[in-house]
Amino acid sequence: MSSSRPAAATTPLVQSLAEAGGALLAAAFGATARIRGTRALHPVGVCGNGRLSVTPGPPSGVVVLDDPGPHECVLRWSRATGRQRGLDVEGLALRVDGPGRGDVLFASTGTGVLGRHLLWVRTPRRHGPVTTLLPLQSACGPLLLALDPKAAGDEHLPTAYRLLVSAPGHPWHERGRLDVTWTDQDCPRRHDPVGHPPVGLWTHPFWAALRTPSYVSSQLVEAREVTAEPVTGER
Repeated sequence: MSSSRPAAATTPLVQSLAEAGGALLAAAFGATARIRGTRALHPVGVCGNGRLSVTPGPPSGVVVLDDPGPHECVLRWSRATGRQRGLDVEGLALRVDGPGRGDVLFASTGTGVLGRHLLWVRTPRRHGPVTTLLPLQSACGPLLLALDPKAAGDEHLPTAYRLLVSAPGHPWHERGRLDVTWTDQDCPRRHDPVGHPPVGLWTHPFWAALRTPSYVSSQLVEAREVTAEPVTGER
């Protein structure tokens, strides 16, 4: 797949800055993981199984968007700091299985032209749109993905999401539906959106240089299931 990727417009200076930033993040994430004895972020979560059905649009080269499916998925919902109370960033890790296999991480953001690139904090038992925050690269240009709960704000973990797709600065387009069956347990599974994105998508070299070292450093500490119960509401 890499041979079909267009050349990235990143200068050596900018790339060097990204690598320096990545090294700093790696040190911080690695230290946090060692202190906690588990994930640096999102230490407490809930795992589930899902099915993603898609309405294909113009060919994009992204298998999961071009193939109606259904695509079998596994998911992990969590809050960034793992705290039981107070404001926190909502996170959703999605792993698509099958021909379009790959990992995507979503975080709570706004949905406007600028807000979709800014993290939003939410109170416990409140759920809303989650996006990729940064665009992913594809053969047809940069794309942002979002999952919008069918029952936004409900205290229960959402069991159905709308899949939305957009180019940066453009309106969202609904492209599918994700149905989820949640368990009442966490899992030690890790996700790697940079090294293992869905087929037909990849991370811009700048963001890859900034993010990859922190993933590697954090993963030197084994992920373990944390016994504290995450805030999900009564189910």
